[in-house]
Amino acid sequence: MLYLIGLGLNPKQATQEALEAIKACRRVFFESYTSAFAEGGIKETEALAGKKFLELNRKGVEEGFSLFLKEAKNSGEDIALLVFGNALNATTHVQILIDAKKLGLKCRVLQGISVFDCLPETGLDAYKFGRACTIVAPKKNFAPEDFFDVIEKNSSIGLHTLCLLEIDSEAGYQMSVSEALKILKEIAQKRKSEILNSTMLIGLYALGSREQKFKKGPLKEFLMSGFGKFPQSLVVCGKLNEKEKEAVEKLCE
Repeated sequence: MLYLIGLGLNPKQATQEALEAIKACRRVFFESYTSAFAEGGIKETEALAGKKFLELNRKGVEEGFSLFLKEAKNSGEDIALLVFGNALNATTHVQILIDAKKLGLKCRVLQGISVFDCLPETGLDAYKFGRACTIVAPKKNFAPEDFFDVIEKNSSIGLHTLCLLEIDSEAGYQMSVSEALKILKEIAQKRKSEILNSTMLIGLYALGSREQKFKKGPLKEFLMSGFGKFPQSLVVCGKLNEKEKEAVEKLCE
């Protein structure tokens, strides 16, 4: 059996069901590259489960996890892969389920709280979000703009866009809202787009922690601020209805 388990946004959000499954597994892996806890660390989860976890980087999950699946199938033992937030928000984890099914290995998914579950706290209507995207920093010979395409498409039909921000755990890097908006501003200027200048922006900071914050404002205000704790995300608002306007005004700083 493979357990794919979402841990939520801090160690205390792991469910009783998740902890019981972890305790029952012979080996427990956790992937450390797609996100991070807003508060606390993985050692706290290990203490709650009474078990040590084996950390896997991107290569370990995408290229090496198939070996663990085959071993579990051959031995009949239970293994678990732990994921920050929700278990299936990343396509890599969906592929692991597919690979396990191809081997004839039974699977069970235990979901966790994610950034997506926190969006209604901003006052925005959860049903008015379009496709989400991930903003990544430009690098040598690699400067994608597909995330801006997503924002433009959502905006054209009045939908909000959740922008997840790049995390590189191996390099100790987490993108900030202000850095993400500088990247978006450069693309907007190149495309002569006014999206960022004509909409409400909401920064999401350290969701799931005691220092969780939602900050609303125009582009200029965010570019001048290093506000908030990590991890951070960004919402580029589409067309707000009257109830959303009232709620955002009251619920966001």
